[in-house]
Amino acid sequence: MIVALAFLFVTTLLSGVFYFVFEKFGNNILKYISIFGGAFLMAICFVDMLPHIFSNTNYKMLCSAFILIGFLVQLLLELVSHGAEHGHLHNHTNNIMPVMVLIGVSLHAFFEGFALMSNGVVNTGLLIGIILHNVPVAVVIISSFIQSGKGKGESFVMLAIFAIMGVIGAIFNYEFAVSDYEPFVLSFVVGILLHVSVSTLFDSEKSHRYNLVRFLIVIAAFGIVFLLP
Repeated sequence: MIVALAFLFVTTLLSGVFYFVFEKFGNNILKYISIFGGAFLMAICFVDMLPHIFSNTNYKMLCSAFILIGFLVQLLLELVSHGAEHGHLHNHTNNIMPVMVLIGVSLHAFFEGFALMSNGVVNTGLLIGIILHNVPVAVVIISSFIQSGKGKGESFVMLAIFAIMGVIGAIFNYEFAVSDYEPFVLSFVVGILLHVSVSTLFDSEKSHRYNLVRFLIVIAAFGIVFLLP
Protein backbone atom coordinates (compact mmCIF):
# COMPACT_ATOMS: atom_id res chain seq x y z
CA MET A 1 0.00 0.00 0.00
CA ILE A 2 2.77 2.43 0.95
CA VAL A 3 4.58 1.89 -2.34
CA ALA A 4 1.39 2.39 -4.37
CA LEU A 5 0.47 5.61 -2.57
CA ALA A 6 4.02 6.95 -2.80
CA PHE A 7 3.97 6.20 -6.52
CA LEU A 8 0.67 8.08 -6.87
CA PHE A 9 2.09 11.13 -5.08
CA VAL A 10 5.41 11.21 -6.97
CA THR A 11 3.92 10.66 -10.44
CA THR A 12 1.32 13.37 -9.86
CA LEU A 13 3.99 15.79 -8.70
CA LEU A 14 6.26 14.99 -11.64
CA SER A 15 3.34 15.44 -14.06
CA GLY A 16 3.57 19.17 -13.43
CA VAL A 17 6.82 19.20 -15.42
CA PHE A 18 4.82 18.45 -18.57
CA TYR A 19 3.53 22.03 -18.45
CA PHE A 20 6.94 23.33 -19.54
CA VAL A 21 7.16 20.66 -22.27
CA PHE A 22 3.73 21.40 -23.72
CA GLU A 23 4.36 25.13 -23.45
CA LYS A 24 7.06 24.76 -26.10
CA PHE A 25 5.78 21.90 -28.25
CA GLY A 26 1.98 22.25 -28.10
CA ASN A 27 -0.67 20.39 -26.15
CA ASN A 28 -1.85 17.65 -28.54
CA ILE A 29 -0.07 14.98 -26.50
CA LEU A 30 -1.76 16.29 -23.36
CA LYS A 31 -5.17 15.96 -25.04
CA TYR A 32 -4.43 12.37 -25.99
CA ILE A 33 -3.33 11.53 -22.45
CA SER A 34 -6.46 13.18 -21.10
CA ILE A 35 -8.71 11.21 -23.46
CA PHE A 36 -6.94 7.94 -22.63
CA GLY A 37 -7.25 8.63 -18.91
CA GLY A 38 -10.94 9.49 -19.20
CA ALA A 39 -11.69 6.35 -21.20
CA PHE A 40 -9.63 4.27 -18.77
CA LEU A 41 -11.54 5.59 -15.76
CA MET A 42 -14.89 4.98 -17.47
CA ALA A 43 -13.94 1.39 -18.26
CA ILE A 44 -12.75 0.82 -14.68
CA CYS A 45 -16.15 1.99 -13.43
CA PHE A 46 -18.10 -0.43 -15.62
CA VAL A 47 -15.73 -3.41 -15.62
CA ASP A 48 -14.52 -3.33 -12.02
CA MET A 49 -16.20 -0.94 -9.61
CA LEU A 50 -19.89 -1.27 -10.52
CA PRO A 51 -19.90 -5.10 -10.58
CA HIS A 52 -18.08 -5.07 -7.24
CA ILE A 53 -20.58 -2.65 -5.73
CA PHE A 54 -23.77 -4.39 -6.83
CA SER A 55 -22.52 -7.89 -6.00
CA ASN A 56 -21.71 -6.89 -2.41
CA THR A 57 -24.86 -5.07 -1.33
CA ASN A 58 -28.57 -5.62 -0.91
CA TYR A 59 -29.19 -1.87 -1.19
CA LYS A 60 -28.87 -1.59 -4.95
CA MET A 61 -31.38 1.25 -5.27
CA LEU A 62 -29.60 3.28 -2.58
CA CYS A 63 -26.25 2.69 -4.30
CA SER A 64 -27.76 3.93 -7.55
CA ALA A 65 -28.87 7.06 -5.73
CA PHE A 66 -25.33 7.60 -4.43
CA ILE A 67 -23.99 7.33 -7.98
CA LEU A 68 -26.29 10.16 -9.01
CA ILE A 69 -25.34 12.16 -5.90
CA GLY A 70 -21.65 11.77 -6.78
CA PHE A 71 -22.40 12.98 -10.30
CA LEU A 72 -24.15 16.07 -8.91
CA VAL A 73 -21.40 16.75 -6.37
CA GLN A 74 -18.84 16.78 -9.18
CA LEU A 75 -20.98 19.37 -10.95
CA LEU A 76 -20.80 21.52 -7.81
CA LEU A 77 -17.03 21.01 -7.52
CA GLU A 78 -16.65 22.33 -11.04
CA LEU A 79 -18.14 25.63 -9.92
CA VAL A 80 -14.98 25.94 -7.84
CA SER A 81 -12.41 24.20 -10.07
CA HIS A 82 -13.73 25.52 -13.41
CA GLY A 83 -13.37 22.09 -15.00
CA ALA A 84 -9.70 21.54 -14.14
CA GLU A 85 -10.48 17.86 -13.49
CA HIS A 86 -10.88 17.44 -17.26
CA GLY A 87 -7.40 18.74 -17.96
CA HIS A 88 -8.44 22.25 -18.99
CA LEU A 89 -10.29 25.27 -17.67
CA HIS A 90 -13.76 26.17 -18.92
CA ASN A 91 -13.19 29.82 -18.11
CA HIS A 92 -9.94 31.42 -19.18
CA THR A 93 -10.59 34.90 -17.82
CA ASN A 94 -8.28 36.60 -15.35
CA ASN A 95 -11.01 36.35 -12.69
CA ILE A 96 -10.19 32.69 -12.06
CA MET A 97 -8.50 32.29 -8.71
CA PRO A 98 -5.88 29.51 -8.78
CA VAL A 99 -6.53 28.77 -5.10
CA MET A 100 -10.19 28.02 -5.88
CA VAL A 101 -9.08 25.69 -8.68
CA LEU A 102 -6.74 23.96 -6.22
CA ILE A 103 -9.51 23.53 -3.63
CA GLY A 104 -11.88 22.02 -6.19
CA VAL A 105 -9.44 19.50 -7.63
CA SER A 106 -8.09 18.63 -4.16
CA LEU A 107 -11.55 17.64 -2.92
CA HIS A 108 -11.96 15.63 -6.09
CA ALA A 109 -8.60 13.90 -5.49
CA PHE A 110 -9.55 13.05 -1.90
CA PHE A 111 -12.68 11.18 -3.02
CA GLU A 112 -10.73 9.36 -5.74
CA GLY A 113 -8.09 8.34 -3.22
CA PHE A 114 -10.78 7.15 -0.83
CA ALA A 115 -12.02 4.70 -3.47
CA LEU A 116 -8.52 3.32 -4.04
CA MET A 117 -8.69 1.16 -0.92
CA SER A 118 -11.03 -1.82 -0.65
CA ASN A 119 -10.67 -4.07 2.41
CA GLY A 120 -7.14 -2.78 2.90
CA VAL A 121 -6.08 -3.55 -0.69
CA VAL A 122 -5.23 -1.02 -3.40
CA ASN A 123 -7.34 -1.18 -6.57
CA THR A 124 -4.51 -1.35 -9.12
CA GLY A 125 -6.68 -0.58 -12.13
CA LEU A 126 -8.14 2.51 -10.51
CA LEU A 127 -4.66 3.59 -9.40
CA ILE A 128 -3.42 3.48 -13.00
CA GLY A 129 -6.48 5.40 -14.18
CA ILE A 130 -6.03 8.12 -11.57
CA ILE A 131 -2.32 8.51 -12.37
CA LEU A 132 -3.12 8.98 -16.07
CA HIS A 133 -6.01 11.28 -15.22
CA ASN A 134 -3.79 13.41 -12.96
CA VAL A 135 -1.30 14.27 -15.73
CA PRO A 136 -3.45 16.93 -17.45
CA VAL A 137 -4.86 18.08 -14.11
CA ALA A 138 -1.34 18.70 -12.77
CA VAL A 139 -0.50 20.69 -15.90
CA VAL A 140 -3.59 22.85 -15.40
CA ILE A 141 -2.69 23.52 -11.76
CA ILE A 142 0.87 24.56 -12.62
CA SER A 143 -0.38 26.66 -15.53
CA SER A 144 -3.01 28.49 -13.47
CA PHE A 145 -0.53 29.45 -10.74
CA ILE A 146 2.31 30.46 -13.06
CA GLN A 147 -0.03 32.57 -15.20
CA SER A 148 -1.26 34.29 -12.04
CA GLY A 149 2.31 35.43 -11.32
CA LYS A 150 3.50 32.72 -8.94
CA GLY A 151 6.99 31.28 -9.21
CA LYS A 152 7.79 27.73 -10.23
CA GLY A 153 8.64 26.68 -6.69
CA GLU A 154 5.43 28.02 -5.20
CA SER A 155 3.41 26.50 -8.05
CA PHE A 156 4.87 23.06 -7.36
CA VAL A 157 4.11 23.44 -3.65
CA MET A 158 0.47 24.01 -4.59
CA LEU A 159 0.62 20.97 -6.86
CA ALA A 160 2.01 18.92 -3.96
CA ILE A 161 -1.12 19.76 -1.97
CA PHE A 162 -3.25 18.31 -4.76
CA ALA A 163 -0.95 15.25 -5.04
CA ILE A 164 -1.13 14.46 -1.32
CA MET A 165 -4.94 14.66 -1.15
CA GLY A 166 -5.39 11.36 -2.99
CA VAL A 167 -2.97 9.73 -0.55
CA ILE A 168 -4.84 11.22 2.41
CA GLY A 169 -8.14 9.91 1.05
CA ALA A 170 -6.75 6.38 0.74
CA ILE A 171 -5.20 6.48 4.24
CA PHE A 172 -8.47 7.83 5.68
CA ASN A 173 -10.34 4.86 4.20
CA TYR A 174 -7.71 2.40 5.44
CA GLU A 175 -7.49 3.76 8.99
CA PHE A 176 -11.22 4.08 9.63
CA ALA A 177 -12.09 0.80 7.86
CA VAL A 178 -15.47 1.90 6.55
CA SER A 179 -16.20 -1.52 5.02
CA ASP A 180 -19.82 -1.41 6.17
CA TYR A 181 -20.38 1.68 4.08
CA GLU A 182 -18.04 0.77 1.23
CA PRO A 183 -20.75 0.15 -1.42
CA PHE A 184 -22.21 3.61 -0.80
CA VAL A 185 -18.84 5.36 -0.77
CA LEU A 186 -17.72 3.59 -3.94
CA SER A 187 -21.04 4.39 -5.60
CA PHE A 188 -20.53 8.06 -4.74
CA VAL A 189 -17.02 7.99 -6.25
CA VAL A 190 -18.27 6.16 -9.35
CA GLY A 191 -20.69 9.03 -9.92
CA ILE A 192 -17.79 11.49 -9.71
CA LEU A 193 -15.60 9.43 -12.04
CA LEU A 194 -18.35 8.92 -14.60
CA HIS A 195 -18.95 12.66 -14.79
CA VAL A 196 -15.24 13.38 -15.19
CA SER A 197 -14.66 10.63 -17.75
CA VAL A 198 -17.66 11.57 -19.88
CA SER A 199 -16.74 15.26 -19.74
CA THR A 200 -13.14 14.46 -20.66
CA LEU A 201 -14.16 12.32 -23.62
CA PHE A 202 -16.73 14.68 -25.09
CA ASP A 203 -15.38 18.06 -23.99
CA SER A 204 -11.84 17.53 -25.22
CA GLU A 205 -12.44 19.59 -28.34
CA LYS A 206 -14.48 22.75 -28.81
CA SER A 207 -16.11 21.21 -31.86
CA HIS A 208 -16.95 18.04 -29.88
CA ARG A 209 -15.89 16.04 -32.95
CA TYR A 210 -13.89 12.84 -32.80
CA ASN A 211 -11.28 11.72 -35.30
CA LEU A 212 -9.85 8.24 -35.85
CA VAL A 213 -6.89 8.79 -33.52
CA ARG A 214 -9.11 9.70 -30.58
CA PHE A 215 -11.42 6.79 -31.32
CA LEU A 216 -8.49 4.36 -31.34
CA ILE A 217 -7.20 5.81 -28.07
CA VAL A 218 -10.56 5.11 -26.43
CA ILE A 219 -10.61 1.55 -27.82
CA ALA A 220 -7.07 0.98 -26.52
CA ALA A 221 -8.00 2.22 -23.04
CA PHE A 222 -11.06 -0.05 -22.92
CA GLY A 223 -9.01 -3.03 -24.08
CA ILE A 224 -6.25 -2.52 -21.51
CA VAL A 225 -8.79 -2.39 -18.68
CA PHE A 226 -10.20 -5.76 -19.76
CA LEU A 227 -6.66 -7.21 -19.73
CA LEU A 228 -5.97 -6.04 -16.17
CA PRO A 229 -6.22 -8.70 -13.42
